[in-house]
Amino acid sequence: MAEVRACHELFIESHGVKMRFASNDPEALCELEALLPDVLAGQYEIKPTTDAEHEFRYTSHRSGSGSLEKNGEVLAQGAPRASLMDQLCSKIRQTVAEYAVGKVFVHAGVVAWKDSAIMLPARSFGGKSTLVAELVRRGAVYYSDEYAILDEHGLVSPFPKPLSIRGVIDEYQQVHYPVESFGGTAGTKAIPVCLVLLTKYDREGVWQPKFLSQADGTIEIIQNTVPIRRDPKFVLSVLDKVVRNAAIVSSPRGEASETSNCVIDLFEEVSS
Repeated sequence: MAEVRACHELFIESHGVKMRFASNDPEALCELEALLPDVLAGQYEIKPTTDAEHEFRYTSHRSGSGSLEKNGEVLAQGAPRASLMDQLCSKIRQTVAEYAVGKVFVHAGVVAWKDSAIMLPARSFGGKSTLVAELVRRGAVYYSDEYAILDEHGLVSPFPKPLSIRGVIDEYQQVHYPVESFGGTAGTKAIPVCLVLLTKYDREGVWQPKFLSQADGTIEIIQNTVPIRRDPKFVLSVLDKVVRNAAIVSSPRGEASETSNCVIDLFEEVSS
């Protein structure tokens, strides 16, 4: 007998991205609904129905395992539900980042200092969450440890998901902490970017800041910009507004606890 296909649905919209989630397991959709506030930093709406552009389907099999699809393509199968839900949450966030309407999502940590943003473009395992957490401990306002959300004017808005810190259990697993765990608060408004810092943790790294030109800085930021292939014209117009008004600096770095003071000193220098 064939597996029972999806019969339960959940519709959401986030940053103009419309998604449908379907499953033959109502508990899976309840679990997803409970995870969404952290996955999308509360920036979504549940809809009674919507003309979804992206469809995710979780199928629970009688064997106890499950499968996950996006738009008819199998992403994973034969895995436990917990593993598939982790993949689903990651794919949801990536989908919003790529297809957001009127926004440019950049892989970056972001904090605010004196109502201007410090943006830290970097991919996973670059140490951006750890550095963001240290800056928050120093008094910075938390905006994001994963995405800088830029609008058409080049202003950055908060995406205050829980901070995901590696190294607590091991170097790969993430532990999620609310910003309040670091004595901080989350931002609530769009602000200009004052400093773009291109840095990655290196155990032997020594702080040696180097100022980049607007052109070189744009090239570096593009490498961390999610929708660059889908909508390059809009992305470049937004990044141009950012680099015209921000200092762009590259430097190696060591431990975040030491680097955070250097970052604040650098901000004071470029903003004066």
